[in-house]
Amino acid sequence: MARLLAKEKLGALIRGAMDKKYRVVGPAREHGIVLFGELSDPAALCLDELNTQNSVKEFFFPKTEPILKYALGKHDVALADDFAAPRTVLIGGRACDARSLVALDRLFGWDYKDKFYFARREATCVITLACDRFDEACFCTSLGFGPRAPEGSDVLLVPVEGDAYLVEVVTDKGGALVAELADIFTEGTPGAEKVAYPEKKFELAAIKPWLERNFEHPFWNEEFLACLGCGTCTYQCPACYCFDIVDEGDIHGGQRCKNWDSCQLALFTRHTSGHNPRPTQASRWRQRLSHKFAYYPGKFGYEACVGCGRCIRNCPVGLSILDKLVLIGREAAAAPAEPAGAQP
Repeated sequence: MARLLAKEKLGALIRGAMDKKYRVVGPAREHGIVLFGELSDPAALCLDELNTQNSVKEFFFPKTEPILKYALGKHDVALADDFAAPRTVLIGGRACDARSLVALDRLFGWDYKDKFYFARREATCVITLACDRFDEACFCTSLGFGPRAPEGSDVLLVPVEGDAYLVEVVTDKGGALVAELADIFTEGTPGAEKVAYPEKKFELAAIKPWLERNFEHPFWNEEFLACLGCGTCTYQCPACYCFDIVDEGDIHGGQRCKNWDSCQLALFTRHTSGHNPRPTQASRWRQRLSHKFAYYPGKFGYEACVGCGRCIRNCPVGLSILDKLVLIGREAAAAPAEPAGAQP
């Protein structure tokens, strides 16, 4: 026997979490756009769209956040840190969203453990929905996982025949929440799973070696002339994490803030001298692709891309990272084999 949740009980699940004093975050329609946001009413949950326009990362790594506050006295400086992460249930994300949290975990827990990020991670129970559909921008299967992968989730809801979800408890945290809301679930034999798998578009293993050998390839200038440098792709990416630290205040005090930044903006690498080691959008796109598929996996053994397709759907000039990865895959397949013992 398996644990099941009737689709009509999703609202009851959200209401139950609210009654237990959880903040609940999920997809809701706002000004015609479906966005992740805090839900005040279970009826606001919107699963009409394949995915939200924003990503789940802003509920763990906010667009801007004070990391300390300070007051200047006559002879000293008083520091204050009043941060507290609210108990949260995040519901309605997809496997790609949950997987992005694993990528962020590795970065924010690397040489220094970011207490703000991990406090939110520990306080949040992630309930993920396996996908029953996909579009032309989805490419999770090309990255070696799929629409019902459990990584990063605490509870995975898999759609099955009979208007229900199969409930898979992934972590102890997820098990504790399911136990708290036990009356909402039933036991039974699940119907066939209704999970949709995108076609695999490229060979992931070929991407990193090609990037490492083709820093000066004409590909970069030929393929990215249309880029406006707006940063939309990075801000909507669930796995991008660049940030800046800024002090904001006056003679009496202020706060130190961590703010999102983007490698696609010209100022990101501009030196005080005026020199910019990445002077063109082509060089900035090269950095984005190389970071996601060569530098990051080289350091952490994990791609900094989850194939969610947000950057593709929302690029104002229609540039597609998927199209470029397919082109790189073709280039790699057409390249002559490296002689034995050759150095990259």
